[in-house]
Amino acid sequence: MADWVLIPCLKALFAEFDRIAPSRDRASDGSIGDTAHQNEVSDHNPDETGRVPIHDADHINEVHAIDVDNNLRESDLTMEKVVQFLLARCRSGAEKRLRYIIYNRRIWSASSGWVQQTYTGASPHTEHAHFSASYATNLEASTASWHLEDIPVALTAADKTWITNTIAAQTKAAITAELGAIAKEVMATYRVGGTTTAGSTYQRNLSELTADVWAMTMRGNTMGGDPMPSEGAFSQILEDLAILTAKVDALTKQ
Repeated sequence: MADWVLIPCLKALFAEFDRIAPSRDRASDGSIGDTAHQNEVSDHNPDETGRVPIHDADHINEVHAIDVDNNLRESDLTMEKVVQFLLARCRSGAEKRLRYIIYNRRIWSASSGWVQQTYTGASPHTEHAHFSASYATNLEASTASWHLEDIPVALTAADKTWITNTIAAQTKAAITAELGAIAKEVMATYRVGGTTTAGSTYQRNLSELTADVWAMTMRGNTMGGDPMPSEGAFSQILEDLAILTAKVDALTKQ
């Protein structure tokens, strides 16, 4: 058979199925028809070299239908949900690229106003859903979203855990940032006990003060450049930290 291509809008539909159900079964996926389809009029046949119900305006050998395997392997996402979601969009006029859908012994078509009818073809289409698309050039070429990601599904236990952990982490980060901003506004005159060198008294905020223990331990001198006092700076820092913490508490209660 001559070379053929699948129309872009149906390539996009296949891609969206893969995104919302990455582990789905693809055993019944299909596009171009088999020998049985070639002997009848079908959207699965290429429109330049096969028997098709409509010929479009271009001269590209295109297939206008796909089959998507029924088994999506997602806990709360079924092919029935996908079909009903797309039908709702077709009925509302939000989606115009489909001509008809066949699934589980039923058929819905644009020509009938998307009313459900019994499908009596040779295949009951229980193992896959069939989607036939428009032959209009602008519609068959459209790769706009099919919005399958908008299909409502129940949260899994893993989803709930991820949401809880994310909210907790973001809340903690927001509180830490807010307290840090407050701390930078709360100043105290700070002097490491035991230092007498001029300039050893200076302003420190809460954010800076809490880093002093580590800084002094690493450098071996005070923030003012003086040698560490023999009794150490830890007790003085803790006292000043308590004072500043009280100031922060007073601010947050205002």
